Amino acid sequence: MPKAKLRHVAINCDDLEAEAKFMKEAFDLEEVGRAGDITKSGAIYMSDGVMNIALIRIDDPDFPNYQPQGLNHIGFVVEDLDGCIDAAEAHGAKAMVDRDNKDAGVTWEMKMKSPSGKFDFDLSDHGWPGITL
Repeated sequence: MPKAKLRHVAINCDDLEAEAKFMKEAFDLEEVGRAGDITKSGAIYMSDGVMNIALIRIDDPDFPNYQPQGLNHIGFVVEDLDGCIDAAEAHGAKAMVDRDNKDAGVTWEMKMKSPSGKFDFDLSDHGWPGITL
């Protein structure tokens, strides 16, 4: 069986510009492309140089993934956990767990909600299986 490598996560958003601004300012992601009319049915592509996030807006109910289901959250591995939590909160994200509990064990992650409330994300300084800083 051929080996597949994860390269992007797509998030359906109402306001692509606002979500892209948040990704740039909170996580220092770079905008690497755009497609379509972002005010109707388009996309803004963000990247850290390894993984991409496709911020998408689909207004056509006949489009195959008009209302994609199943995205629970995205995860970021960071070098400075406290700095990233501060940056995310400064740009409108909301904590979903107590940051003072970050020493609760090797699987603890700072769980947060994006400013729009459309998606959740984790921040971790210890990584996940198969991923290193």
